[in-house]
Amino acid sequence: MRSLNSLVSKLWLTIILMVTAVLIILTLVLIFFFRSYVFNTTETILEEDVNRVGEVLLTEHDIDSLGNTSLLQEDNLIILYAGDPLLPLSALDEEIYNRMNTENLTDSTFIIDDLYNSMYMIKTSSLTRYFDENLHIIMYRDLDAVNQSISGITIIMFFTTGILIIGTTIFAFLLLNRITRPLINLKTAAYNTSRGKYKPLEVRSRDEIGELTLAFNKMNRDIKKNIEAVLHEKNLREEIFSSMEEGVLYFDTDAELIYSNAKGNSIYTALSSNSHEKEMFLDNVLNIADTKTPQIERLNMSNHHYQVSYTAVVSDNMTYGTIVLIRDITEIVKTEAMRADFIANVSHELKTPMVMLSGYSEAILDGIVTEPEEVNEMIKIIKDESDRMNRLVNELITIARMDSGSDLMNIEGNDLMGLIKEITMKFKHALHEKEIDLEIDTVSKRVFFDFDYGKIEQVINNLIDNAIRYTEPGDKITLTVRDAEDEVVFSVADTGIGIKEEHQDRIFERFYKVDESRTRGKHGTGLGLYIVSSIIKRHQGKIELYSEPGVGTTFEIILPKNNHE
Repeated sequence: MRSLNSLVSKLWLTIILMVTAVLIILTLVLIFFFRSYVFNTTETILEEDVNRVGEVLLTEHDIDSLGNTSLLQEDNLIILYAGDPLLPLSALDEEIYNRMNTENLTDSTFIIDDLYNSMYMIKTSSLTRYFDENLHIIMYRDLDAVNQSISGITIIMFFTTGILIIGTTIFAFLLLNRITRPLINLKTAAYNTSRGKYKPLEVRSRDEIGELTLAFNKMNRDIKKNIEAVLHEKNLREEIFSSMEEGVLYFDTDAELIYSNAKGNSIYTALSSNSHEKEMFLDNVLNIADTKTPQIERLNMSNHHYQVSYTAVVSDNMTYGTIVLIRDITEIVKTEAMRADFIANVSHELKTPMVMLSGYSEAILDGIVTEPEEVNEMIKIIKDESDRMNRLVNELITIARMDSGSDLMNIEGNDLMGLIKEITMKFKHALHEKEIDLEIDTVSKRVFFDFDYGKIEQVINNLIDNAIRYTEPGDKITLTVRDAEDEVVFSVADTGIGIKEEHQDRIFERFYKVDESRTRGKHGTGLGLYIVSSIIKRHQGKIELYSEPGVGTTFEIILPKNNHE
């Protein structure tokens, strides 16, 4: 059924029906004319024979002498005179004579088709006006041979018509197939184009179909180019939206989500888990679409802080939806909190030594303390607090430089073992004074790789200073160095008081200090380990803390040998 709906089938059937109808009508017309021609020819011959017999009768004009004429040799001839036959009649002549109305015979032609299962054409002529009595000539012809000829011709013509119809069918099919094949190819190519397959068609002719194929190929190229441009713009827009740190959501006027980038989808999914928050959010979306007034609000969810901007999408005074831009400001909020904590901590760290400096200075100046030993003790305290303030200021300057990026790294080849030996010499007096043993555990006499000498010196100084501060007389500090193929691992371990587990996760934060009672009166600033961690990260290394209260603390540092900031 589907094949009958094709263009080829329709055109083919139309041509076949038209040709068949024309050929059948033409065949019938030809048969009719042929039959008429044959009958007319037979009638003409019969009429000539009748006229010839009539001429003989008129020439003789003696009825009694007809028996001696050539008319006796004529077949299919009946001559009636005064109603009686003048010549001997055969059985067929007798049958025809009996069927004739001999009283009213005129010049006429008629056909009898039921005589001995045959058809006969009969021609009559009257010569009564030339004789005293009625004289009539009757001649007839057997039409079976004529009918057989007509039947044969009819069969031949219908056979020829059938051959022509079959030939026309084949020719029409081949012709139409050749004509419509480019159209079918165009249809297939159009379907392929709709599925995104842009294959050009071969132009086989320069006629209208060829020009149509050329136009289709051009249209195909233009469509492909336009779609590629649209896809490029879409992908570019998607890349832009995906690379944005902000979440982008687009809602229609019914608050149905139409588009979201990855960040926006993640936030919206998290928001959807809280039905109350989601309901308030969608109410804002609908409200902005109605009022067309931009709005900015803050959203707190899952320990995250977001700044949400609502903007209506309006064109030609028609609102098409709402764009929501969600910015994660968690880090900003944390930074603001850290800034506030930083100021508070700095103020606190500076306040204590300033109060002590001011108090002890006034005591000395006012003469409240006069004993030399007491004065020296106060001066020592003033110096310690001054050193503490100086150390705090230096650490703050270091942090400020690292945060601003102005503290440049000077990474070059250096010997770590030489640096460690140099540092341990500086702490020799402090170690001896506190009765603490320091051991260096390594199999390498020289560990040479790229690092910032000054920065790593600051790291080791800080770690050894902390180890001395948080250990008791008789404890031990161990510096371990291991030289691997791609990295250097060194650690500072002590057998001191250790760090409680609840403090270990925050030990590298700014101004974070554990319980001050563990320092036995020697306070730190809470910035040293933060600086240590920052320096190690800038060397693309990592630092790990292992500590158990009452057992000791180990800081392990891993530095890559080939690192460049």
